[in-house]
Amino acid sequence: MISIMTAIMASAMYLLSSYYLSRCIRGDIPAGTSLRVPILVAASMGLVLHTMSLTLNLFTQEAMLFSFGNALSLIGWIGVFSLLLISLNKPTETLGVFIFPLGAIVTFMPYLFDTTSTISYALGSHIVISVFAYSLLGLAAAQAILFSIQEKRFQQRKLSQLIHALPPLQMMEKTLVQLVVIGFIVLSFGIASGAYFIEDFFAQKLAHKTFFSLLAWFTYAYFLIGHYRFGWRGQTAAKFTLGAYVFLLMSFIGTQLILMGIQH
Repeated sequence: MISIMTAIMASAMYLLSSYYLSRCIRGDIPAGTSLRVPILVAASMGLVLHTMSLTLNLFTQEAMLFSFGNALSLIGWIGVFSLLLISLNKPTETLGVFIFPLGAIVTFMPYLFDTTSTISYALGSHIVISVFAYSLLGLAAAQAILFSIQEKRFQQRKLSQLIHALPPLQMMEKTLVQLVVIGFIVLSFGIASGAYFIEDFFAQKLAHKTFFSLLAWFTYAYFLIGHYRFGWRGQTAAKFTLGAYVFLLMSFIGTQLILMGIQH
């Protein structure tokens, strides 16, 4: 009962933050007024409540309780947490146009998918690292979408209210690359820690997950080499980021198939 009440309140806070953000994007605020603080405060309160709800659903003293719903909720939590973290020194809260509504929805996912697997904290830590990578790189994918739209609109000189609300192109691109770098590092740890649990590659049905995880890893690595060595930027950066994340999502589906086979 407590967990679902905190989930409801978390969702309400995320929606409140989304409402404030939509007013900024529409320009529906008096001149000289900023809603940045209310946006971040409401989202932070939502994150605290989301943490309480997710903790009650995910952790026990002996093991972790994992389900598709818990995984989605954790992805949303990490997305909001990461966005708030990078917003401390950059005006990037406009990314919340994707993240905050998503957070409002996924807080309820543990109650919609009640098929739960009990797993050890060792395996659970690997899964959490992997989900952290999915979330950070998902945030990078959202950033890539906004950056791509923003750059194209600037070239076409079609500046909507959303484009005006976004940070400058240079900052958007810099944030995109930073998210990819951090996400790539976490993904590398996730892949390395996953190797520890491989006993029988085919019997554990890891071929699908491993193939797409490595394909995503090589795609991100290829882009980062191209960015720092050959100066790949703009639409090229956005396309590589989105393409690699598609591979990662396909790997995530493979992870869920594995979890469904774990003993309860």
